[in-house]
Amino acid sequence: MSQATTNGKQLTPLEKHKTLIDFARDKLIEVAPKYMDIDRLSRLLLQCGRNPKILACTPESILEFSMKCAQTGLEPIGAGGCWPIPYGTTLTFIPDYRGLVHCATRAGAITSAFAEVVRTADSFDYELGLNPSLTHKPARGDRGELEAAYCVFQLPDGSKRFTVMDAAEIIGIRNRSRSANAGPWKTDEAEMWKKTVIRRAMKPFAGMSSALDAAIEADDDAGGVVVEKREPVKMPQAVAASLAEQSEEPTKPKRGKAKKEEPEPAEQAEDSDEAGPIQPIDPSKWREAPDGAAAK
Repeated sequence: MSQATTNGKQLTPLEKHKTLIDFARDKLIEVAPKYMDIDRLSRLLLQCGRNPKILACTPESILEFSMKCAQTGLEPIGAGGCWPIPYGTTLTFIPDYRGLVHCATRAGAITSAFAEVVRTADSFDYELGLNPSLTHKPARGDRGELEAAYCVFQLPDGSKRFTVMDAAEIIGIRNRSRSANAGPWKTDEAEMWKKTVIRRAMKPFAGMSSALDAAIEADDDAGGVVVEKREPVKMPQAVAASLAEQSEEPTKPKRGKAKKEEPEPAEQAEDSDEAGPIQPIDPSKWREAPDGAAAK
């Protein structure tokens, strides 16, 4: 952070933090939803400056964090809002799972939602289809290891829906996270299971409000999930050759007796600039798609 001064006097880290928040005020008003109290948000952002690790963060990351608070309508209060987490000198915005529910409720997508984890000793069963149902009876005493998580939410018409995720799905998401081996995945694993299933349940409502979209996007950016980029599945050579042959414009027939042409193999048509007549596709010559899955 630069050595800011006022009237020749060097500012303390806390004074610099206050100057930064005051500087951002107009921008916060510009992007915040109407229901958000900017004065209260400013006070809460100033209170974050009591943490020496936050004061050591770059001004750019502090401004970005403040803007995300305004865009999502979530206050930096932890549970029910968002968490200001310093990673080195970068202040990171991480929405609490109850904050995601708050955004969805404000958007009018739902009226309420809650999440629970299921452990191996619990009695748990659910059914989908025309008559969906869910039953969960937690065991007394030692409930065992985490086995699943579910989110139940109520729609504006009063009907209830639920989303269930098993251990394999949640662990797969955890393993793709930037913070899979540190942070809340280690210290508050059950809460992260709840957050994961709530995110899954709220994603269908994306687009209903800019605040909800910003909260989901911010959670992805914070390291909630790393989306793997996969190479597109390559088209089998025989199919590519056949499509190339079909796209060729047919030549006009000459008058007189047409000369019978010998058909060329599909492989030669693929390597040549001039494709021959359409040939039957020989599945034995198909190449395998990526990851060893047979192309179809």
